Amino acid sequence: MLVIAAFAVTSAAAQFNPQQPIPADKDVRTGKLENGMTYYIRHNEKPKGQADFYILHDVGAIQENDSQQGLAHFLEHMAFNGTKNLPGKMLTEYLEKVGVKFGANLNAGTSWDYTCYNMKDVPTSREGIIDSALLILHDWSHFIALEPEEIDSERGVIMEELRTRDGASWRSTMKMLQALGKDTKYEHRNLIGYLDGLKGFHHKELEDFYNQWYRPDYQAVVVVGDIDVDAIESKIKTLMADIPAPAADASQKETIVVPDNEEPIVSIYTDPEMQGSKIQLFVKRPALPEQMNNLIYGEMFDVIQAYMTTMENARLQEISMKPDAPFLGAGMGSGEIGVIPTLNATTFVAMTQDGKLAEGFEAIYTEMEKVRRYGFTQGEFERAQNDLMRRAERAYANRNDRRNGEFVQTYLNNYSKNTPMPDAETEWQLDSMLIKMLNVDAVNAFAKQTILPTNQVIVINAPEKEGVATPTAEEILAIRDKVAASEVTAYEDNVVKEPLIAEGTVLKGSPVKKTVEDKQLGTTEWTLANGAKVVVKPTTFKADEVRLGVVGKGGLSLLSDEEFYMGEMMPAVNSMSGVGKFSATELKKQLSGKTASVQPSVENYTSAMGGVCSPKDIETMLQLLYLNFTQPRFNKDDVDNLTKMLLAQLANAKSNPDFLMQEKVADVTYGHNPRRQMISNEIIDKFDFERLPAVYAKLYPGANGFVFTFVGNIDPETLKP
Repeated sequence: MLVIAAFAVTSAAAQFNPQQPIPADKDVRTGKLENGMTYYIRHNEKPKGQADFYILHDVGAIQENDSQQGLAHFLEHMAFNGTKNLPGKMLTEYLEKVGVKFGANLNAGTSWDYTCYNMKDVPTSREGIIDSALLILHDWSHFIALEPEEIDSERGVIMEELRTRDGASWRSTMKMLQALGKDTKYEHRNLIGYLDGLKGFHHKELEDFYNQWYRPDYQAVVVVGDIDVDAIESKIKTLMADIPAPAADASQKETIVVPDNEEPIVSIYTDPEMQGSKIQLFVKRPALPEQMNNLIYGEMFDVIQAYMTTMENARLQEISMKPDAPFLGAGMGSGEIGVIPTLNATTFVAMTQDGKLAEGFEAIYTEMEKVRRYGFTQGEFERAQNDLMRRAERAYANRNDRRNGEFVQTYLNNYSKNTPMPDAETEWQLDSMLIKMLNVDAVNAFAKQTILPTNQVIVINAPEKEGVATPTAEEILAIRDKVAASEVTAYEDNVVKEPLIAEGTVLKGSPVKKTVEDKQLGTTEWTLANGAKVVVKPTTFKADEVRLGVVGKGGLSLLSDEEFYMGEMMPAVNSMSGVGKFSATELKKQLSGKTASVQPSVENYTSAMGGVCSPKDIETMLQLLYLNFTQPRFNKDDVDNLTKMLLAQLANAKSNPDFLMQEKVADVTYGHNPRRQMISNEIIDKFDFERLPAVYAKLYPGANGFVFTFVGNIDPETLKP
């Protein structure tokens, strides 16, 4: 059990007991039937007139025995090939008729530890549709037909899915799971099975898995949407009553614990089809006991991990923007790894240029050591605190705008992991208190306890091609030992908060020359004296959001053939370069605690910018807009970094048949047109950094030719000044 030595950091700690359960939202109706089935029901009118229907089976591929490999997934397919009350294809045919489309609104998924079936956006205008959806959940629980001829006809479908799924990405994922789940059953399950087994398994093997594991004590039904909760609960109790309870000696799920490893586990996988070089460094640890997930103690862990990942990812982004960056991009995470429920990890990931994996590994191991030895600074903590508070504020402000799927996922997690499902008020009060109460010492103590030299798993994936060397396991371990023995220096934080627009800048503004109100559209349109048009439409869809669209005629059509691809890549250049006097990483630090962004984009006949902000940060968004028009930033190092990233992607794209097909189709379709080529090394080599400001000026000559459209929680009279 982790102990946060610095947790009692202020007198606020006395306000609650960390062992106290987080109370559940009173608006969700939960219960358990006599046969063991659990249900969650909630009324929600986002969107109105629709509901989502789910059934979660808390079993998956890891419950298979050796002769049943792939059959959990096979069984998922069979649920759409006939049930007791909807034989043959009647289930999908009926749902398609009422607008629930297979693949889009009607679907299922199998993982190692769960299988989930869903019908989303089901119309609730007729009671018969609701009854039919519940009947389908009933049949998916215990009444899948498993007709012999349907089983045999589905074999080919599954084998084709195995063939199409079996790409480099899938193979590398399986290798990663074998390393993470070493010496457990997770090392030997690939989720979909193997060709020989899929061709030859006996029908009884599938029936045995179904009868053994599809039971109400491992099932949860979730219904969320524009429904009558009392009526749905009554229908569930009546309809699901004929599903038999498990026998007294029914099989129980095995808890699989991944063993510790003193020495690192190194997995290196190369593949001719791999589209990039990647290093993943996991430091494993046991997951919190499930009974603690619903306690304030568990929520505290989540907030601490949010602090740690926010601060470390800012550091890694800063490194990736440097001209001599050892990786193209990197990130860090902490918590669940997504597959093995009993396992958590602190994870560092880096994408590198081909042949640069050794340098990339040394860099992320060094960054990991910096965190372990020195932790984070007070300045980093304060910026992260501002960001986390804004995130929590936005979630609370938008509490009445949550759609069905968000509630559904909360309830599925509650059933399978015992995670909390508080109401918005409780969640806001708890998270805001924890965000304010915790200090940098608590986060650093957590980092020191979870970043250790033991329980490490190092996973490397790389393209297999001539002339590109991939480091061996021995070389990787030698780098690890070198960094561990070296004098790693602490991170230096030298950020000074400054105004986005320099003090003393005169903003003249432009008066409104003409106002037009459209009652039907609910818009107000202003024409300014400088020629710009502003359209404002207040909405109530989201309480904490304003969106901005800026569009002007011209776009890439204004550019010469030589400038065309520089213009097409301009939004990526802008994203890498920042704006005004601030680099991209500096700008992110300046904006900590604010929700505001602006990003240029360009099409063939339009130049555009898109923005989003919280209503209280609208002035910040407008400042960013002003700077994008008047002070675009172009930095040679940033553009060189972008070029390096593009060339690294292109180096492997040539091994991708889909890319080659697109390239050929574009070339033939447009008659070798110089403005309709796929991006290539030759095109990138012609980029001229010195011409970028002139190209940008052609795309954005001034605000007077643009229309600015504001939509969201905004008052026109507040915006107008």
